[in-house]
Amino acid sequence: MFKYLLFTLFLFLSAVYYSFNFTPTDSHTLFLSISTFLFATFSGFFIARQGRRYNAIRNQIAVFDGMMSSLYRNFEYFGSKHTDSIKKIIKAHYTKIIKNKAWDYHFVNKSSTIIDINKLNRAIDRNKASIAEAAVIRENLRIARDLQIARKKMVVLYQERIPHFQWFLIAFLAFILLLTVSLIPSQAQLTSSILKGAFGTCVILVIVLLRQFDTLHFFEDVVGEHSAQDILGILLGKK
Repeated sequence: MFKYLLFTLFLFLSAVYYSFNFTPTDSHTLFLSISTFLFATFSGFFIARQGRRYNAIRNQIAVFDGMMSSLYRNFEYFGSKHTDSIKKIIKAHYTKIIKNKAWDYHFVNKSSTIIDINKLNRAIDRNKASIAEAAVIRENLRIARDLQIARKKMVVLYQERIPHFQWFLIAFLAFILLLTVSLIPSQAQLTSSILKGAFGTCVILVIVLLRQFDTLHFFEDVVGEHSAQDILGILLGKK
């Protein structure tokens, strides 16, 4: 759907530039150069910053999911009853992510996953545990602690959004850039109209991509859904 909207926008801008003539000024080329430089500089900086933020969240998700997988394997030491219990907790956690197609579901909604894991850890009778089982219990407690730390890091990264003032700056520079591009003569000139339409579409596309990076929806499936499906595959014995 998105690519069709971009193509429609490209055709619309090209048709407008081909059909109408905007009055150029003596200094419009200077404004075009300045606005292009500033827009490229600021948008590139913000995209790079949000890209690092995305990578940090992706790494934390990998750590979180890896610990959940280890937790499931560890509970196999304590018999089918505890294994089924941890499987139920983990399955409920990732099913919500896949069902809602939102890797951040447990950030924006109330979640009891880590609380349920701690309750399950406390339910194990440590007095009857063997030396190996006692070591696994300590490992599970460490994992539960690290899960909480990883979640807090993801929450902080999730909330690290572009401020409104910076959005205003990007939008203002984009407006100036589109305006100065429109002043380039192109009426009844097919090639010039197409190039101007493509340039204007790219400017808008940069803003859209920056917005998707900011909301962490640019790589939605890659960030969370594939990893969640991998964990469910482990629970089902497929992996």
